[in-house]
Parts: sequence; C-alpha cells; structure tokens
Amino acid sequence: MDHFQTSIRERAYALWERDGRAPGRDEHYWRMAEQELAEQARPTVIEAPVETVAAKPVRKPAARKPATKSAAAKTVAEVAEAVAKPAPRRRRAAAAGENITTH
Repeated sequence: MDHFQTSIRERAYALWERDGRAPGRDEHYWRMAEQELAEQARPTVIEAPVETVAAKPVRKPAARKPATKSAAAKTVAEVAEAVAKPAPRRRRAAAAGENITTH
C-alpha cells in the first residue's frame, strides 16, 4: 500500500468514528477521505486583482515639544511651594465695642 492509500484509510477511519461508527458506510467514508486529501494535495492558486495604489506622501515626524511636568509633579511642586510660603496675615477680630470703619 502506498502512502496516499494509507492516508485515505486513516482519514476514512477518523470520519467514520466522528460520525458514530455507522455500519455499512465504508465506501462513503472512503470517498470522502479521497476527496479531502485530493483537495489538500492540489496546489491552490488564488489570483487577486492587481490594483495600483498611489503611494502616500511620507510625513516628517512632528517636532517634539519641550518636556513638561506631569500633573502629579505639578501638584507636588505646588504643595512644596505652599509649605515654603508663610501664611498670609489675618486681620484681628474687632473687640466688642470697637468701631470699624471702612473706606
């Protein structure tokens, strides 16, 4: 037995088992296996239509922007700056009986 016949026999057996080992269908599975293996052996050539596509112009990469601080780095910097500054002076509350004048 040659290699092709052995392959057919093995594939037919696999198909027969897959379908629940139906009795009396050996020729059916043999033909199915022959067709499958013949299709696999045939070289498939798919010719796609050739289309001409205009090449896109090549763009220069954009100039890089100068590095900026991230949001987290800005927040840390703001907190550090706020801690370093003295607190603004508060006005003294008016004592009872004092007259407050505004301009």
